[in-house]
Amino acid sequence: MFFIVFISFAVSACSLHANVTPDGNSLNDALVGTLYSSEININGGAVSSLDSSGKERFVGEIIPSDTGLTLRYCNDSPAHNCVRIQGVPVKPGIVTVRVSGGLFGTNVATGGEFDKTYTIKIKDRADAEKSRAE
Repeated sequence: MFFIVFISFAVSACSLHANVTPDGNSLNDALVGTLYSSEININGGAVSSLDSSGKERFVGEIIPSDTGLTLRYCNDSPAHNCVRIQGVPVKPGIVTVRVSGGLFGTNVATGGEFDKTYTIKIKDRADAEKSRAE
């Protein structure tokens, strides 16, 4: 009996943990007028795209939204484990990209949550050329 209770407790205590990559808090710099693309991967289980009220939602946001960069899922996989930042930046500045949400649970583990924020520095051509000259 003790063994059954112990196993039940041990299994119920398991929860999924998301590993969001790349590591660190910044993504590659971008250059105004030049195509940019970068991916964020969410590993550890299928990503839930439902909010707390059960409505469909995207797992990421980009701030400010008027930089020419957009977020979308990398592919049509229902797991939604990859988010791509892409576009042609239209102005220099700092962009914040936040991915957050949850992982679906399984029969032996409860779902976990994730929340990670990255920054992207968008440089104009003059800044990029100045950096190369130094």
